[in-house]
Parts: sequence; C-alpha cells; structure tokens
Amino acid sequence: MSFSESSLEYDLFENMRRRLAHLLADEGREEIEAERVALYIMQGVREVPKLLNALASRNTSDAEARDILNLVLEGAASLERARALLLGIDEAAD
Repeated sequence: MSFSESSLEYDLFENMRRRLAHLLADEGREEIEAERVALYIMQGVREVPKLLNALASRNTSDAEARDILNLVLEGAASLERARALLLGIDEAAD
C-alpha cells in the first residue's frame, strides 16, 4: 500500500484479490498457487484505473499520465507471471 492510497482502496483491492484466489481454488488450483496468481494479477492491474482516470481527465498533465502509464507497464510483468502459472509454463525454461 502506498501513502497516496486510501484504506478503502486498499481494502477494495484486497477483497478482489481474495475473491479471485477463492475462484481459482474452487476451479481446482492448489491454494498457494491460487493465492500467487491472484496476487500477481492484482499487482498487474492495480494502476490501470488510475491511468484510465488520468487519460479521461483534462486536469492531468501529459507527464503525469506518462508516469502512470509507466507504472501500468511495470505491472505487465506481474500479469505475465500470472499467465505463466495459469498455463502451467515453467518460468525457469525462459
């Protein structure tokens, strides 16, 4: 959680992570793997709403929007890890 993030926002993302982990576990994934995948996915998408809001707002400078875009792109690595786990791809083989 960052200092700019509200407690409500943190709680919302945490609840979504838990729900996703539960969904994946219910589909037959081991609990620890489901938790890892859910964490990676939430890390990967966490900044996307901020980017969308920044792009929709006339009050956001291009530099601010670019900074948020960079955060979104950094999160893409987490999404790739989640994808690899979901597809059963051995990350060590890369």
